[in-house]
Amino acid sequence: MKTLKIQIPNMQSSHCQMRVNKALGTILGATNIRTQSGVASASLPMEATSAEVISTIENAGYYVTDIEEENEITFSETESTIENGIVNDHCRD
Repeated sequence: MKTLKIQIPNMQSSHCQMRVNKALGTILGATNIRTQSGVASASLPMEATSAEVISTIENAGYYVTDIEEENEITFSETESTIENGIVNDHCRD
């Protein structure tokens, strides 16, 4: 998963925020969607593209000026790391 922070200057009112929240919810796998005046954030699958996010927001009637991306570590990735024998010494008994 990755988290996107999306700058949407013309999304100011609570009504606009609800519309963008609903639009982002149509992206397959979108979770943790949050909106506030001018900014939205969402956790999306790694396969989701910025172009898809921009298109979704534009189709809702808004425009994007910037997108910041941050990768997240999911439980399955952590589990995989442990299965591969990479653990901290203090976790071994």
